[in-house]
Amino acid sequence: MAKRIVSMLVAIVLLQAPLVHANSSIELKVDEVVGKDMAARHTPGASVAVIKDGKVVLEKSYGLASIELNVPATNATLYRLASTTKEFTGVAIMTLVEQGSISLDDSVRKYLPDLPASWAPVTIRHCLSHTSGLPDNVVDDMVNVLPLAGTRADLMALLAQKPVKAPGTSMVYNQTEYMLLGDIIARVSGMPYERYVDERLLKPLGITGLQWGDTWTLVPGRASLYTALQPTADHSKLQLDAKGQPVFSTNGIHPFGSKIATDWLNPAAGLNGSIQAMATWENALWTGKVIKPESLALMAKPYVMRDGKTGDFGLALMQENQQGHVRVSTGGGAAVWITTIPDQHLTVIVLTNLQASQPYKLVSAILDVYTRPTHSGAAEATR
Repeated sequence: MAKRIVSMLVAIVLLQAPLVHANSSIELKVDEVVGKDMAARHTPGASVAVIKDGKVVLEKSYGLASIELNVPATNATLYRLASTTKEFTGVAIMTLVEQGSISLDDSVRKYLPDLPASWAPVTIRHCLSHTSGLPDNVVDDMVNVLPLAGTRADLMALLAQKPVKAPGTSMVYNQTEYMLLGDIIARVSGMPYERYVDERLLKPLGITGLQWGDTWTLVPGRASLYTALQPTADHSKLQLDAKGQPVFSTNGIHPFGSKIATDWLNPAAGLNGSIQAMATWENALWTGKVIKPESLALMAKPYVMRDGKTGDFGLALMQENQQGHVRVSTGGGAAVWITTIPDQHLTVIVLTNLQASQPYKLVSAILDVYTRPTHSGAAEATR
């Protein structure tokens, strides 16, 4: 069965026509890179965009949005963005900073006074950078994410009983922080968090291909979600090995059964998006049409902790140096990845419907197509 699905994916992978035409040799190289990656990982569907010098030079979809229904992925297909949503929350916070409504070093209790008194040392900056020391509002063992409580009131009562570590001393990925950021955005703006993102960030750009909703929500046009990891025998969750690491499936991919239905997780993981919408968003973000370039640079700058060490995150974004260039990235659900090389004005977006598809590797391979000197056609693709 797995071999038949892979053969079907390879056969369909070149059938989707790009809306934006790149140089043919570069486009064919990207097709080759994507096709090999999808076949190797059994990825059902993927959508890819490349932005160069403020222009979308490639926007293309491959494979299937639904294996069961044999529905091809298109450039309008919606994918779960999962934690990629945090980028939007971070940008929304920066719009409030730019207009002088909040400061990054304000305590979260300044805007949310009902929070436990022990949370007072935690700032907005700590929440953005995952250095708050707050207890997490989910149980997260790397692959299984479950809310700690069924209602917001029960959740807050439970979190209030848990210890708080000294803020700014360690970096631990955390969903509570982004729940609070969403609450702050709502309190300061006077409108629900989701509406603020829609009205302040998306509507001015004409973006309609982003929708809110978790896996319990009926979202028309959204791709089915699958996993490359091995479920337990009773299919109640995904397996972990003795070291707590996820176990990759040895018998093909599986439908992904994660069912998180908590509206307080929207600021952390609530968005679904198409490649068309994401290309428009990223292009606008990196050309200064959403927030100031210096605000975006601050979001990408790695947070420096009290002991002088830098963490993996800046303010919602991640930054690393590769081959002498800074790369700024975000991703979510182990299925979506976006990387920008600012000094080369180059962004690659990969959306997939397979958890554990390692999309960062596919992004890196596509970046290589556009940056390697031997690929002279890359220059032509952006003219």
